[in-house]
Amino acid sequence: MRYGLYKLKQAPERRNDWIFFLDHSIEFGKKQCLLVLGVTLEKFRKNKCKLRHKDMKVLAVDIVESATAASVTKTLEEITNNTGIPAQIISDGGLNIVRGSRDFIKQKADGTAVRQTYDVTHKTALILKHQLKDDKIWLVFCAKTAESKRSLVHTELGFLSPPKPRDKSRWQNLDAYVKWAEMILKQKTKSMSRAEAEKFIAKLSWLKEYKPHIREWRIMLDILHAIKLEVKSNGFRKQTKAKFKESISSVKINSLRLKNVRDEVFAYIADECVGIGGVYPGCSDIIESVFGKYKNFSGKSPMKEIGRAVLTIPVFTSNIDYKEVKNAMESISAKDVSVWLRENIGTSLFAKRRQAFKFKNPKVR
Repeated sequence: MRYGLYKLKQAPERRNDWIFFLDHSIEFGKKQCLLVLGVTLEKFRKNKCKLRHKDMKVLAVDIVESATAASVTKTLEEITNNTGIPAQIISDGGLNIVRGSRDFIKQKADGTAVRQTYDVTHKTALILKHQLKDDKIWLVFCAKTAESKRSLVHTELGFLSPPKPRDKSRWQNLDAYVKWAEMILKQKTKSMSRAEAEKFIAKLSWLKEYKPHIREWRIMLDILHAIKLEVKSNGFRKQTKAKFKESISSVKINSLRLKNVRDEVFAYIADECVGIGGVYPGCSDIIESVFGKYKNFSGKSPMKEIGRAVLTIPVFTSNIDYKEVKNAMESISAKDVSVWLRENIGTSLFAKRRQAFKFKNPKVR
């Protein structure tokens, strides 16, 4: 934590090509963490659009109880006092982050062009949501898949049971469910015992009715995979639309829904590539990955909350150097960490719980 605080306090280089990656994380309690990672456009292009944890500079770890557009704007203003106005801001499209970033650009950019980019992973998920959230065929398919899981999981055909679904947003199960359905439809009962074959026919033959829908869902996934692969591999650039169009040229887009998916992707590319010159990132997977690694640390805490483990984030995004660690230990004390935690985190839920459950004899008399 001392090394993490040391890294967090190191002023970034002031330049005009910073790219900011923003995201909120929330666990137990009311506190949320606004994490801002930065990388220069020069480094992004030099790395040929590939980013690693060690390429990122942690620009802010702001703990707030109410994540609002105003709090996002305030954080961006504080960061840019050191970095200068960024060239680009990337996020998952969360309303507070988008509005806060937009307000910051209006108030502080002074005419400087700042690209505000919607992460391709979240955008494609949104397109999928548009198509499936109210689709009765998809909802019935999900219900039947869940029923098949319950009826198979403790039988001799348990190895063929569907994957565990996400608890929320059933449309997010599409990829896993389509893969499962495709594999089931390829199964042959000839290699099964009589009991297995009878159960297979009784419990899974309903999938044949959905063959046309499964084919359409697969093409939807292929279209969305094509744009994700293009943007994650090559960023956004003038050629993005042409490259995407080329990548789906062999795909049979033969339904209104598939045309809608393709056209939504074209509209997204058009929005993100307005006035573009050079190559810019279009994916914020790096910040999702950093949060995932942070949660491995925070998961060891007695209660899963935004707490002292946030100071590990600047550590595992660093190239740890002996000399720098020595400087950190000499300049940052345990007391400095305690002060930072008190000012930014406050009293933890676990500390409050210990206080609330401190009674030696809690029996009600």
